[in-house]
Amino acid sequence: MVRRFLSDSIWEQLQTTLQSHGCHRWKNDRDVMEAILWKLRTGAPWRDVPEVFCPWKTAYNRFNRWAAKGLWERFFLSYEAILIRSGYSPTEVTSALISMQVELGVAKTAPSEHPGEEQPPRFTLPPMRMEIRSILKSLGVKSTMPK
Repeated sequence: MVRRFLSDSIWEQLQTTLQSHGCHRWKNDRDVMEAILWKLRTGAPWRDVPEVFCPWKTAYNRFNRWAAKGLWERFFLSYEAILIRSGYSPTEVTSALISMQVELGVAKTAPSEHPGEEQPPRFTLPPMRMEIRSILKSLGVKSTMPK
């Protein structure tokens, strides 16, 4: 059995956030969001997303569509602040965020036009586990406590 996290009140807040970003509404949005949150929480590969939520490819594609709409922008900014407060150097933070974005499929890696040029390291840190409350807070959820 897979643990679900979204209560009705949290889901209502997330729906408001999705609507404010102009995201198309689908019947399975809640399950897809559960799958995405599971992936972010565990750091597991997309292909390991439990089928009880939705097919992994659906979660991956929806994550990318929502990223294109700007939904995850604050999410990455909030993690940048968390890493800096945790004592990581600006170079480590930049490298970790690039690695995370590439691993999540938000950013694409492209070969350099200047092969001899010094490039920031990619994939230097393993995928990070993320605290679910921080993820939800960055998405605009005000309270994660049941009423």
